[in-house]
Amino acid sequence: MNKNKLTALFMPHCKGMQLTEKEFPQGIIVYIQENRIDMSISRKFKEEIGKIIAKKPSILIMDFKETEYLDSSALGTLVTILRDTKSNGGEIRLVNLNQTLRTLLKLSKLETMFKIYDSLEEAVK
Repeated sequence: MNKNKLTALFMPHCKGMQLTEKEFPQGIIVYIQENRIDMSISRKFKEEIGKIIAKKPSILIMDFKETEYLDSSALGTLVTILRDTKSNGGEIRLVNLNQTLRTLLKLSKLETMFKIYDSLEEAVK
């Protein structure tokens, strides 16, 4: 069995990461358009955000309005994204996290690592 067929068997919904980006004067806003970020797409998530980090924005705002679930691989990816952004002299702001995602960040003790905002308007200031 070739590698592509094997991947399709174990990750049936593996596809491109759905996100859009928009520049604003201080940086880039990334609208995450995925309901779930889990191990099936976390690698693609990291790759796509990595392309944006390569542009070296001062501020990277990640809007999770459409996201309901993150698994441990997605949390690990967020930490990597934070590290890479900081190494470029930038900062990450997370916005529109639902209560489940906020609780997940709190329980995993990651909430202190990220700047979290209730609205996009606050995060852009």
